Amino acid sequence: FKPKPFWELEAIGDVSAQHEKGKFWDEKEVKKIHEKIKNEKTAVVKKITKKTQLQYPPNPFDLTSLQLEAYRLFRINPKDSLALAQSLYTKAYISYPRTSSNQFPLNMDIKSLLQKIGRQKEYAKLIQELIEKNKLKPNNGKKTDPAHPPIHPTGLEPKKLSERENKLYDLIVRRTLATLANPAKRESVSAELDIKKEIFIANGIRTVEPGWHKFYGKYATFDEINLPSMDEGDIIKIKKIDLLDKETQPPKRYTPASIIKELEKRNLGTKATRSQILEALYQRNYVTGQSIQVTNLGLKTVQTLDKYCPEILDEEMTRKLEQDMEEIREKKETKEKVIDKAEKHLLKILKHFKENEL
Repeated sequence: FKPKPFWELEAIGDVSAQHEKGKFWDEKEVKKIHEKIKNEKTAVVKKITKKTQLQYPPNPFDLTSLQLEAYRLFRINPKDSLALAQSLYTKAYISYPRTSSNQFPLNMDIKSLLQKIGRQKEYAKLIQELIEKNKLKPNNGKKTDPAHPPIHPTGLEPKKLSERENKLYDLIVRRTLATLANPAKRESVSAELDIKKEIFIANGIRTVEPGWHKFYGKYATFDEINLPSMDEGDIIKIKKIDLLDKETQPPKRYTPASIIKELEKRNLGTKATRSQILEALYQRNYVTGQSIQVTNLGLKTVQTLDKYCPEILDEEMTRKLEQDMEEIREKKETKEKVIDKAEKHLLKILKHFKENEL
């Protein structure tokens, strides 16, 4: 990655505002504008735009979304969050965690489930509020799993959980409640400020009605940027106008959670094996760190395979094998036929690999 320099203009005073152009790629242009306005101490409010939007509840948890959220909130790696979820399942506190569904079945008695969870004091008031709604309708996602529903609490009250088990359990309960709650209402405000004919934009956002945020609790983290009350034509104070030197940044590296999401997106591995695949990369010293970096060994391994046996690196081979195994489960294909086809393909690849082996 080669960084590219750019510049920004920021006005700081009663509000913080950025020049409407955003990034300036021409240093001469931005310096000319800065020279013109740098000593200005006031701005005129030219236009106020307000927009209210509904923010719908999250979908129920499938395994991948649970692993992503557990990493975002608690920095629990996917392998560990799966193990913790498995422990909660074994103790009968949550449903089966290895699911790719984020849809509650239509025939599921959600009200009865809520009443069971409501026996736990921590959630009683929230659940009573949900039950008083006319209709309990979850905000289902688009992913299905014929074998298992999304991850949810069973209603059995947990006993003697570890700290991390307790965190994960609370997250699963609150996610389940949040999916059944009303949308939140958020208001965004944009103010156009005129500083000697140069337009600066100040943006604010706030929650008007919390809706499902209330049920998701501390896990619902959103920016609240409140702008002072302003009307068109108002004069506001400016303390200073900064000329900021910046550089473009490289794309963020994968984390243990985001690489799991990428594997799912590419249909590589299964919901149960993706965290194991990642763990194998760490154990074999192919990658390192939470902000994942390839090691020299990992890089040389890929380069060598790409040169001498590129078929091993072919995503399509892995993806097709996963699809074939799914068709066995759905009884669209026989296991004998799939194994025979995979065996022939793998023998061909391994023969090529052996031919180039030192």
